Amino acid sequence: MNARQAALRLVHRYRPRTTAAVVGLVLVGLLALRIVVSGVLLHREAVDDWKQDLSNLSLLLAENTAQSMTAARLVLDGVSGEIDAAAPADAQALAAAVGTRATHQMLLHKIGGVPQVDVVSIVGGDASVLAFSRAFPAPPIRLDERDYFEYHRRHPDGGMHVSAPVQNKGNGAWTFYISRRISGTDGRFLGVVLVGLSCDFFSKFFQNTSIGEHTAFSLYRSDYTLLARWPAVPAMMGKRNLTGSTYRLLEQGKSDGVLQVDSPRAADQGRAVDRLAAIRLVRDYPLAINVTVTDDVYLAGWRRMLLTMGGAAVVSLLVLAAAVALILALLRRQERDAATLLALQECAATAHAAEPPQPQIAPPSADAPASASAQGARILLVEDTALNRQLVCLQLGTCGYAIDTAENGALGLQALAEQQYDLVLMDCMMPVMDGYQACQALRAREAAGGAPRLPVIALTAGVTDDDRQRCAAAGMDDYLSKPFTAAQLRAMVEHWLAH
Repeated sequence: MNARQAALRLVHRYRPRTTAAVVGLVLVGLLALRIVVSGVLLHREAVDDWKQDLSNLSLLLAENTAQSMTAARLVLDGVSGEIDAAAPADAQALAAAVGTRATHQMLLHKIGGVPQVDVVSIVGGDASVLAFSRAFPAPPIRLDERDYFEYHRRHPDGGMHVSAPVQNKGNGAWTFYISRRISGTDGRFLGVVLVGLSCDFFSKFFQNTSIGEHTAFSLYRSDYTLLARWPAVPAMMGKRNLTGSTYRLLEQGKSDGVLQVDSPRAADQGRAVDRLAAIRLVRDYPLAINVTVTDDVYLAGWRRMLLTMGGAAVVSLLVLAAAVALILALLRRQERDAATLLALQECAATAHAAEPPQPQIAPPSADAPASASAQGARILLVEDTALNRQLVCLQLGTCGYAIDTAENGALGLQALAEQQYDLVLMDCMMPVMDGYQACQALRAREAAGGAPRLPVIALTAGVTDDDRQRCAAAGMDDYLSKPFTAAQLRAMVEHWLAH
């Protein structure tokens, strides 16, 4: 047997098709493993990014809540100081001192310019209202069943108390109260000073801060009693939530944190919901803020990316399968030709020389088509306040835009010179160079270079006609008045990107 025959026999016994099939399966497995690992890593990155964003948002809301509470506490301290200055010795002296039109006018003056304060009342030791900011003389209302009245009656040195929310007997609105005890010169309980805070004020503030659908904001008392919420769930108002994420985190002794949970949710009738919850205590007050987003929000970007990766993977698998099938077909034909040639050689080995086997054709290689993902619109946000920059980025973060930021007009112009943008969101009042000057400089640059006009949307706290005319005179195309909702911002951006 010559060397050629030995080689043909080896090819006949050893089937390269098996090796090709195994290699193809290994490649498919490696591709699938890469997709799974990438998906897991991207999921972890998306969750970590949202945890940081929600933590920062909870800090912003907690700080604003603390400022609102401080303004209300100053009203409470001011009214208490007026009563202490009168130094009533007994219930009759207290009633005579505060049951006057002058006291009513003083209460109205104290709450002027404090929109979160709904009402101020002075209550006597018999639980009857002696002075009332809404009416003079005070209506015949008794408050002996309220928790704050019983608390101050039993605690001479209890300090300021935060009540559970109640439906106000004056107008039916949900209100919670901060209160202080009124004591006589001998320390006897004479009554209570009440400052009622509107739950709707906090709910509307949360609504304006919302970053979109499937986002919830809650304000709790330190015993987990719900004081305010957006979106509203009336059935939960004034009730303690001892199963939610706020309870789980604060009971660990922490003052803030972000939890990823999928436990039953009271606001969804006890249905298990996958969500991220950022919880933070409010400084100086027995309150806590909870910001919650469901997986429809914090995994939206990851799911879009996973869908894109899945489509690219399907295309790659199809190309790989076609390449393997082609290679197997070529190897099958090669094996068949080799077997035929070996049989002919064995039959005519002594008669004539076997024809050499046909030269093998190398199988073509198939490269997976490169996939290119279309980039979204690029937006430049020029805003000097870090928290406002972060809030706008959160409100637009799920839309797929690429957002760059600058802290003043000068830096904004520098960014516009270095990068092409589709839209500019420009704050009007900034240090170094304000938005008006920056927009005028941009329009001058466009005119000098013959560049197309770039849409500029003003972000302004002003709402007067003069403010609008000044924006237009500076070359701005449109404006949004602060505070604006996520829906308003997105609608404005989509409108100008469509031009």
